[in-house]
Amino acid sequence: MMINQNKEDGSGELVFSKEEIDIIIKHKKLILTPSFLKHFVNLFVGLFIEFQEKFDKKTKQITTFKDQEIKTEKPKDNL
Repeated sequence: MMINQNKEDGSGELVFSKEEIDIIIKHKKLILTPSFLKHFVNLFVGLFIEFQEKFDKKTKQITTFKDQEIKTEKPKDNL
């Protein structure tokens, strides 16, 4: 999986490999092994700083709680 931030507004994308897509189709979820989760967190923490700098003021103030259901939004255009 690759995490790309390629928009000036801070939006980005998760790009999955064929193998990862097959796993998602088969299991309907991603299994976060300790090593996968560590790599994901390492990448995400580094990107967090870049994301935060590009977000508008309203987006920067969004808070999220552990058990919160997050409703996805349809992208405005292809990333």
